[in-house]
Amino acid sequence: MKYLSLILILSSLLFSKVILTEIMFNTAADENQDEFIEIFNNSDSTVDLSGWSFKDSTENDLLIKYHGFTDMLLKPFSYCVIMDSSYYLNSIEYEDLIPDSVLRVMINDGSMGEYGLSNSYSETIKLFDPDSILTDSCRYIYTQTEGYTYERSSYIEDSWERSLVIRGTPGFRNSVMPLDTDLELYSIAKPAVIDPAGNNTFTVKVHNKGLSTISGIRINLSINGTFYNFADHAGSIASNDSAFVDFTVFFDNSGTQELLFDAEAENDSELNNNSLTLSVFVPYIEKPLVLNEFMKNPAAGQCEYIEIYNISGEPVNIGDFGLSDEIKTTVVFFPDSLIQPHSFVVMAKDTTIFAFPDVIRQNVFIASNLPALNNAYDKIFILTKDSQAVDSIYYDDVDDDAGRSIEKINTEFNSDDMNNWHYCVNDGTPTRENSVYQEPEDIGGSAHFKISPKTATPNDDGENDNLLIAYQFDSSYIYLTMKVYNIKGQLISKPLNGEYSASKGNIVWNCKNDNGMTVDTGAYICLLKAKDDNGKVVELKEAFYIAK
Repeated sequence: MKYLSLILILSSLLFSKVILTEIMFNTAADENQDEFIEIFNNSDSTVDLSGWSFKDSTENDLLIKYHGFTDMLLKPFSYCVIMDSSYYLNSIEYEDLIPDSVLRVMINDGSMGEYGLSNSYSETIKLFDPDSILTDSCRYIYTQTEGYTYERSSYIEDSWERSLVIRGTPGFRNSVMPLDTDLELYSIAKPAVIDPAGNNTFTVKVHNKGLSTISGIRINLSINGTFYNFADHAGSIASNDSAFVDFTVFFDNSGTQELLFDAEAENDSELNNNSLTLSVFVPYIEKPLVLNEFMKNPAAGQCEYIEIYNISGEPVNIGDFGLSDEIKTTVVFFPDSLIQPHSFVVMAKDTTIFAFPDVIRQNVFIASNLPALNNAYDKIFILTKDSQAVDSIYYDDVDDDAGRSIEKINTEFNSDDMNNWHYCVNDGTPTRENSVYQEPEDIGGSAHFKISPKTATPNDDGENDNLLIAYQFDSSYIYLTMKVYNIKGQLISKPLNGEYSASKGNIVWNCKNDNGMTVDTGAYICLLKAKDDNGKVVELKEAFYIAK
């Protein structure tokens, strides 16, 4: 007989028509009247709740009609909210939540259970039919956040979670309950390395959170707010299953790109989880920015600053770049802002930068945490968001240069060769063309190199202070040597004493001998030797003059 009773109880639980679906035991408002229990008729027939009851650990509460309701008939697949008997006259906490069409009942005494539902220890709530047969039960976890309910997440399984919304969902679908159709865009996997010159594969994971099988799935991709492409998933995704969809992307632009993936499915009831964004940094094939000027030893009333230049033909978001020194412990990034082609932008230590004449204020950014530059030696880097060095210079200088910046002779010259830099004629030229700027002459025709100017005047006035040697050869790499002789044939300087170089470039000679002294006025000969990768040697000579 005992076994038969147990079988009947298990059978009634397994095939229960009415189940517990939500418990509010720790209200954010009044504990005395705002507790509630929600039940659900999980069948296709109406259930009369007359004679039904629920029980906490010690006391059984009978369900009775609520004020204004003429019956206790719970329609098929409908909710009923069990209210505290004191709620009617003392609270309006749920009046904007519970739909008017939802059945309400209340308990026959003054508190839920013996002393109200406990929020200091976990309790088991049991639901009984008129024959005192247990139809459902739930042990709630009391430690969850105040104001949230304990919600059932499945009509079939005995699974519960904390509600996703404060005050819960009395009288309608639980916030943790799956929808019939709910496609979720779950995650995006990006390539380990972004190829700026090729295709990149992004893998999107879509998950079916709903109860029904989903088919006909399309995922759209937009880049920087512009539609790029779409991909369809062939086949269906069963409830609680996932699928993967690949996207092949060729980036038209470098720098930070904002990708928006958006999933579509017919009759999707929840659209807030259909989109995911991903920010990726696409490396530059050719560096867009170069170092152009820096103040390492400011005088009184000045500040340290670093100037960069956009050598590309396109606007560049400088927010993708930062500055650092040799230690690289701090990278100071520019704010998001476009720097136009062939324009300067400056990061300065403080506002004394504006004391320099004709500073373009909108091209200056103040960064008090800009790494301090060593007066004698240091290394300056332009770094990307992915920590790649775009440009750099190492300087090693002990001159008494207080109050004078160091400027690049030409923005196109290599930054990492200190011969391409010179002290500013005066103090500094932030956001303006450098005072020592020189433009090499075009080689033209079939010539291999050209010297300019024909007469150099190394007097530090910013006009032709340096000798520029432009060269070009057919081979990819060449081995270069450059020597300067006076008119007597005496070797004066070896600007290049054997160095591998690209086939095209520029050499700067500061008109000083190998002892660091400016050479005398007179005529000189430049001897350039180049050996290509096939061993062929080309030797070229050209005369020039030094004047003061």
